[in-house]
Amino acid sequence: MRWVNHHTHPGDTRYHVFVFRELHHAERFEERCNAAGIPFERHEEGGEVMFGIAKNHFKTALHANHMVHAEFRSPFIPDRGWRWGLLMFTGAVVALALLGWLTSTTALGQVESGLPWELDVVSRIHVPSDALGMEPTVVIGQGVSATWIPKVGTEFGLRIHRRLKEGWTLGGGVEWVRREHALVVGYVNDTIGVATSDTLPQMRSLAYRIPVLGGIRVPIGFNDLEIQASGGLGLEWKTSETVVSQLVQTAGADHIVQAYQGRTSYVTVPILAEVGLQRRASGDRPGWYVGWYWSSPLGRDAWAENTWTSGSTSGLARNWLNLVVTGLDVRLVLPE
Repeated sequence: MRWVNHHTHPGDTRYHVFVFRELHHAERFEERCNAAGIPFERHEEGGEVMFGIAKNHFKTALHANHMVHAEFRSPFIPDRGWRWGLLMFTGAVVALALLGWLTSTTALGQVESGLPWELDVVSRIHVPSDALGMEPTVVIGQGVSATWIPKVGTEFGLRIHRRLKEGWTLGGGVEWVRREHALVVGYVNDTIGVATSDTLPQMRSLAYRIPVLGGIRVPIGFNDLEIQASGGLGLEWKTSETVVSQLVQTAGADHIVQAYQGRTSYVTVPILAEVGLQRRASGDRPGWYVGWYWSSPLGRDAWAENTWTSGSTSGLARNWLNLVVTGLDVRLVLPE
């Protein structure tokens, strides 16, 4: 029993065979192989489409195979309402767990050291800024020229902080991150006289983040206000790779434009920095925080790919994707 759709050719071990039962999957795989310059032999038998590919092209062909399945796969939870319901349920469970832990340890912490815990509800808006590193990514190759433009994204989460001596703090939590990109894809082929420019639907990617930060708070002596600065690292898990595809119908030949956001690993480590103004919670009165934040992954953890296909003509381009985010940070500080 095979768990994957490829295997070594039984009669010639120099070749690998990729098998597709869905015709549209096979056609898309063939288009990707042509775009990547992979030579192949195609054979149809018993309702299956088979591609024989030399093993020295196996790695590139395997990537094309993964891309085909990513393009046509359905969401893990198909219904949008169920997806949001599960997200809200998960957030509620995490909030109750953190609140229960907080209330069970606050009294002990205050009796022993007089230094309280603090729980924040975090809401953020990404504000694209070239000056702070949140700049477009340009992808060029094989006639394709694409621009991935960062757009306004959002983050939500919970933070728990421990006030240490002399104004120092240590904090952590859990956050949900949604990044947005607008895409403009062009294709030029002087040989056949093609020059197109298309705007794809917005590319959206989701991730969960666990931040760990150390910081310092300096009272300004007015109305319980403090200036806060902190920095640290996080663990970020991307929920999936993302594909956006669009069929463009014209007076001439129709063409398909596609964008794909891949990940080099399931978990990455971003650098985090935050600065802002906070009003402390007091008694039953909640506090608030307004500030600015910045985040950048350590190393290259995501890449962008664009393809343009029309019949037997195609182009493909890849580049590392810039995932720096920066923006406005607003929090509700719950009473102690």
